[in-house]
Amino acid sequence: MRIDELYVIIKLVERCNLNCSYCYYYTQENAEVFSRASLMSDQTLDDIIGYVHAAATKEPIRQVIFGFHGGEPTLAKAPRVRAFCENARRRLESITKIFFVMQTNGVHVSDEWLQLMEDERMGVGISIDGTQQTHDRYRVDHKGNGSYERVCQTLRKLLPIEQAGHIRLTALAVMGADFTGLDFYRHLVDELGIRHLKILFPDRTSDMEPPQKELEQLGEMLCEIFDYWLLHDRDRVSIVFFESVIRGLILARRKRGNGDGVVLGLAVLSDGRIRVQDDYMITSQWFWSQRELFVNQSELRDYLGQPHLQQIVHQTTHEPAACASCAYAKSCAGGEVAHRYKRVDGFDHRSIYCAALFKLYQHVENRLALGESELARQNIPRPFPVHATS
Repeated sequence: MRIDELYVIIKLVERCNLNCSYCYYYTQENAEVFSRASLMSDQTLDDIIGYVHAAATKEPIRQVIFGFHGGEPTLAKAPRVRAFCENARRRLESITKIFFVMQTNGVHVSDEWLQLMEDERMGVGISIDGTQQTHDRYRVDHKGNGSYERVCQTLRKLLPIEQAGHIRLTALAVMGADFTGLDFYRHLVDELGIRHLKILFPDRTSDMEPPQKELEQLGEMLCEIFDYWLLHDRDRVSIVFFESVIRGLILARRKRGNGDGVVLGLAVLSDGRIRVQDDYMITSQWFWSQRELFVNQSELRDYLGQPHLQQIVHQTTHEPAACASCAYAKSCAGGEVAHRYKRVDGFDHRSIYCAALFKLYQHVENRLALGESELARQNIPRPFPVHATS
């Protein structure tokens, strides 16, 4: 297995200063989180570097991304994290490329953290769910107070650092029950100044099917946002979701080769335990049955060899049998793997959001076809080759 990218999620702080109503982490099923240390120790941080070093010296890994996560990672002191970054660079940069990213709720980011983000040129994800009314309905602190204004204060500090080219700031927003489509998009982009956006479906498996009308409306809103973005913002705003759809439609024209590398993720908890990434926590019984590994007692090959990881790799690189007759089977590949899961028989299903995804893929394909026909009519070379390989 050739690894293009290893994403190591570091559960730096396993407590949070928010109490979001839809949080997947502080649940009854994950009650054990409160038995672990709230703050990862210096020893475990050092063990993580040793774990990656051992892996990268045995098998080539093109790049490693360390992602500071939680809980809320900014509850840790920035100098401790700076020491980790410096140590990681010193020990790893000669054998692989390394990058640092972090995910924050943006409630409070100290000046020391801001300077660290800038110095390490981090990728910074900040959670914001649209307008103040929508955001404050779900993203509240432990006293029930909304967090929108505090997040906006942090955004006002981060945006100039991004504009200077020192960080890449991405807003992560969940398309929840109050998702308003284009109004949601224009608020984040036109009013708040976001230039990189990652919009996310709510966490659901195939056992949690929403009403068909809800899925149709969601698909329509995504198509509306896509058209607005295509006409007005494609040169200044990056939307991960849309770019993935376009890339999928283009790359579906070629056959995946055996030499293609994979992107793998793992999460290291505050006690050094290794688990598959948080995306799969919604799979419940499957997630909790994974093999117990620790970063100071195992190697990456142990993680790669466990059945849970093997299932993820297979499902990521093969579309589900249920999608075989779909025109977008190769480009969509069934959607997010966790959204395909059913308790009775696992992952070999369409995404729970299939109806919305199908509508969007069909819409984007039509827009791309219109663009190519116009290029052909004007005898203008295509901006990318038909058989793109990357």
